[in-house]
Formats: sequence, C-alpha cells, structure tokens
Amino acid sequence: MESNHTQPIADRRAHDRFVVEPMYSAVRVTPRSAKSSEPLDGHIYEISLGGMRFELDEALPRDSVVTAELTLPGCEAPITVDGRVLRVFDVVDDPGPRRMVLEFETFAAGARELLTRYLGQKWLRKAPTQSLELESEPTCEVMIETNEAASKASGTRKSVSAA
Repeated sequence: MESNHTQPIADRRAHDRFVVEPMYSAVRVTPRSAKSSEPLDGHIYEISLGGMRFELDEALPRDSVVTAELTLPGCEAPITVDGRVLRVFDVVDDPGPRRMVLEFETFAAGARELLTRYLGQKWLRKAPTQSLELESEPTCEVMIETNEAASKASGTRKSVSAA
C-alpha cells in the first residue's frame, strides 16, 4: 500500500491550479489576529478553487487566519475569502517578497460562484503539475571545468602560475 507521503503532489490536488501574471493581479490580506489587523497588499501567482500562491512584502506566520480580497485580471469584481496560511516559502530558496500558500476555508456570498465562472472562462493558463515526490531530496548538478580539462578539450595547453 502506497503512503500519501510518496504520492506525487499533483495527484493529491482537489482543484486545477491556474497561473496568474502577478503584475495584473492584486491581493489585500488582513490578518484576523488581535496583534495585527492592518491590511497587507501583494500579488497572486497561482489560484484554484481551493487556494492560492501569493506574495507579500512580509511573511505571515504559518497557520495565520486571514481575510483576503483578490483582484484578478478581467474579473468583474473582487473575490473575498477567508483562509489559512499553509506554507511560507523559505527566504533562502525564494529571495525577495515572501511567497506563501493560502488555503481557502470560506467564501463571501457569491464569491465561490464568481471564481468558478472566472476560472471556467479560460482567462488563465493551467499551472504545471509537480512531479516531485515529497520524500525525495532536492538535488543539484554542477559541472566545474578546470584549466586542465579545458586544455585537454581544446587541444591546447595552459599554464597556471601561483605568482
């Protein structure tokens, strides 16, 4: 029996994801905690009926409960949702504004229907599926060519001086 931890991510998604050009989108996120209720403005990168990947200048804590107002290119009205921050991308892997994933929990009246209609109009292209498995370790291959290897490949000989 196969564990969910080795199942490809794409196979576990309940909804198709769509790519949003960040420069044509906007999101206003208001944390619902007592500490900070100031709205934060950002951009959307991907969206589905179940959630979105977005960015803000500052990261929200994982599991933060927020209200988000989404403005999508060509959409007739903003879409308001309540959700929970599921993931915050690592600053080392993703420098710049903090990218996060928000899972939608509830929609304002009529917002789910509006988003369903919007995504059904094919304004956006489908996001590529991820075929990486959760338990696989990230790998990186780097080729380093030394002077000696370069000389052999080119048929010339180069000298190296320590002076």
